[in-house]
Amino acid sequence: MTLLTIAQSVGYNVGISEPPQSVFGVDGNDERQLLQFTTEAGRELERRVDWGSLRKSEVIAGTGSDSRFNLPADFSRLVEGAAVYSAGVPLRGGLSAEEWSSLTITSGTPRYFRLDGAAILIYPYPLAGVNVTVSYQSQNWTGSGTAWTSDGQVPLVPEDLIERGAVWRWKRHISAEYQDYVAEFEAALADRARFE
Repeated sequence: MTLLTIAQSVGYNVGISEPPQSVFGVDGNDERQLLQFTTEAGRELERRVDWGSLRKSEVIAGTGSDSRFNLPADFSRLVEGAAVYSAGVPLRGGLSAEEWSSLTITSGTPRYFRLDGAAILIYPYPLAGVNVTVSYQSQNWTGSGTAWTSDGQVPLVPEDLIERGAVWRWKRHISAEYQDYVAEFEAALADRARFE
């Protein structure tokens, strides 16, 4: 499904008399709302579940002299479990700023990491030629980023859940009964999340 087919399906479900022939770049009120509600649903899905389609890895090459490495631009969060490892050995995370600052500056085999904004800190500094792998969830739930860019764009999260999420948002927006639609969305999301 594409943005357009998702929006058309939402349109049928919410009673739009003429579902759109285009969503992107159209100035109609229905089209703007369909774009907004499908975007909100896509962002929620990216945030709530660690989808396999959004899982990525970044390999950081050690320099022997630096512990701070920039995370990828699409970084959302670390995956559950052993998200940061070197030579197959997981690194320990969760150190506070105070604990981190108490560590003696040295290079060697990496044992600890700490997230610091858009960077990851590694201790001891990885030696030149030593790689550290960071497994993370991308925030790019569409093929080109965090938002729709065309009618033909395909999402990287389940289309049916975007549709369900947009339907309940539309119903809420028009002050119609929407709690059943939220419950259906939540049940479908829970079912799909179990298999990721």
